[in-house]
Amino acid sequence: MILKSLFIFSVFFFSACEKKKVAIAENKSKVTFPAVGNYAISTSSSKLSWIGKEITTKIHTGTIDIQNGNLEIDSDSLITGQVSMNMSTINVTDLEGRSKEYLEKHLKSGDFFSVTDHPNAILSFKSKKYHSKDNKITFDGQLSIKSITHPITFEAFLEEGSSLINAKASFSFDRTKYDVKFRSGSFFTDLGDKLILDDIGIEMVLSAEKKD
Repeated sequence: MILKSLFIFSVFFFSACEKKKVAIAENKSKVTFPAVGNYAISTSSSKLSWIGKEITTKIHTGTIDIQNGNLEIDSDSLITGQVSMNMSTINVTDLEGRSKEYLEKHLKSGDFFSVTDHPNAILSFKSKKYHSKDNKITFDGQLSIKSITHPITFEAFLEEGSSLINAKASFSFDRTKYDVKFRSGSFFTDLGDKLILDDIGIEMVLSAEKKD
């Protein structure tokens, strides 16, 4: 059994996911916008989950560890940040035993994310707009996987501000843009029910604490 598409920020699989973002419920209660300053992302409280899908609607899910990250908020309430994901921690959560071990090994191989040569994936971002009514923040960013970088836009929902930040973000990316072409219908024909969709869905839960 093999995965169908990649994480990062993330995070990451690399199998493939439908071309639609992972749904995140909007926070309806008013949240205080974070204070100006620098924030360190907590690797123990933050989490990246991925979802990939085959043409048969078979789905694989998993996680990738966030290695480190930081946020900075300036006096104009602009948020900039970066999150680094440890690709060697690709974990499959929908399988057990040998099937789980096989898929994890395959996702880390040259067919997918080549984690020996490319151990980290990086998501860098800058806020574009803050919607105070529903605590939603729109970001423009850059996602780097296998040392290949492409622009990405995503939304995050702020759940807690002040000196402690808690937020959820979701997005999807096309794995083939990062040289992950295994069983992709964009490059191979006659794959039948072996086809793996190109898009991978990512959901990130980020927690960060003010440093100064």
